[in-house]
Amino acid sequence: MKLFLILPILLPMAAGALSAWLPLPSPKKRDGFIACAVILNSLLILLLILLKPSGILTLLHLTDSIVLSLRLDGLSVVFLGLIGFLWPLASFYAFEYMEHEENLPRFFAFYTMSYGITAGVALSANLITMYFFYELLTLVTVPLVAHEEDHRAMRAARKYILYSIGGAALSFVGIMMLYSRAGAKDYIFGGFAPVGEVDSYLLIAYLLTFIGFGVKAAIFPLHGWLPSAGVAPTPVTALLHAVAVVKSGVFASIRSTWFAFGPELLFGTWAQHAALFLSAFTILFGSAMALREQHWKRRLAYSTVSNLSYILFGSCLMTSAGLSAALSHMLFHGIMKITLFFCAGTVLCKTGREYVPQTEGLGRKMPLTFATYLIAGLALTGTPLLPGYISKTNLLTAAAQLNDPYALFGIVSLLLSALLTAAYLLPMSVRAYIVPEGSSLSFTEKDRDPGLRMLIPFGILILAMVIFGVHSGPLMDALSTLVHG
Repeated sequence: MKLFLILPILLPMAAGALSAWLPLPSPKKRDGFIACAVILNSLLILLLILLKPSGILTLLHLTDSIVLSLRLDGLSVVFLGLIGFLWPLASFYAFEYMEHEENLPRFFAFYTMSYGITAGVALSANLITMYFFYELLTLVTVPLVAHEEDHRAMRAARKYILYSIGGAALSFVGIMMLYSRAGAKDYIFGGFAPVGEVDSYLLIAYLLTFIGFGVKAAIFPLHGWLPSAGVAPTPVTALLHAVAVVKSGVFASIRSTWFAFGPELLFGTWAQHAALFLSAFTILFGSAMALREQHWKRRLAYSTVSNLSYILFGSCLMTSAGLSAALSHMLFHGIMKITLFFCAGTVLCKTGREYVPQTEGLGRKMPLTFATYLIAGLALTGTPLLPGYISKTNLLTAAAQLNDPYALFGIVSLLLSALLTAAYLLPMSVRAYIVPEGSSLSFTEKDRDPGLRMLIPFGILILAMVIFGVHSGPLMDALSTLVHG
């Protein structure tokens, strides 16, 4: 049964590679091939989650003690569930968005291969295996960032790869420092680092690992690659900012915090306080930058910078309540943010407009797109009966349970960020339905809602937001138990 663990990794990698080389007679045939592979992989993930195969699948012995291996546990289920749900929606969206672009065989090859590598991050049984897939994810997504092949795209790709490899190097040093003290072990909930007197060597190792993985999670001041990557096509940025790359960063941070170093070692130390401060500061910084940004996708990128640190902050509280809250925001943010990027990308694709002031009155021409954007914006702001309210309340509650000044700073950051989120998301939704008197903006017949390949993902995502907003109890109960599995 544990042999099935390799299938969600191999299937999309093989399908992506084959799609670029097979002599498929038309774009529709290629899209159909990719769609079948992606849907089948999501069904495989669902089957894995339901069957819950036990045991570890060994892939390769690097040394006697360092092994590449796979395992399904509760945290894997959370991340796999997110990517398995969102990847097919992103792929169908991409079929319509990219239909007039060039180099599509290459694009969909790397786009689909990224699915398998992200699944590898989720299914890794130890830090070295996760590091291997983490680095591979960087390499396979660089061509997606550079897809346009112009000066901006190439510059963004170089920036992305330099940040990512630099961050991965820091985390690798931290991992080797941990292994030198504790040995090369598989994940254990609560960590496997030796606990005793305060060990500055291990605390330095943890902070290096946290900051290194924090590069993909866009923690300040190592966030600069994320807004720059917005030059990529929207199907890419939606996955970068909502599912694959950035969520791999926060997932890796949670793994190292809770399943390697362990909260017993870290709680109350200067290393925990440094991680909490960096996370809380990034929450405020990202929201403030989003408010001043007028480019729509970069505004959403800075919003992602802020919201990723919501997840890091919850994890670094080192409490079960904080971990459950972090995971809930990891899931809900993925759904909300990919929806917002889909809306921005739809406007860019159909109208060519990419700046916030250019959307005034456009809601009358694209009512479904902007209605979707409004609901997702309300959700991310933290409006009751929508999922953002659930996860942000969970984070505030978990932080309030600690009598700690760094947790208090986090609470202040979360509350101010909620106000700033409302300020940079909601007025834009209002302006989309109002044409100011004397406005010079004009509209054409092309300014209209997209086709079904984009609208169907909109509908599914809104339905998911509504369901999780009004009936999140079972999910929260599952999160509180899954992470111990």
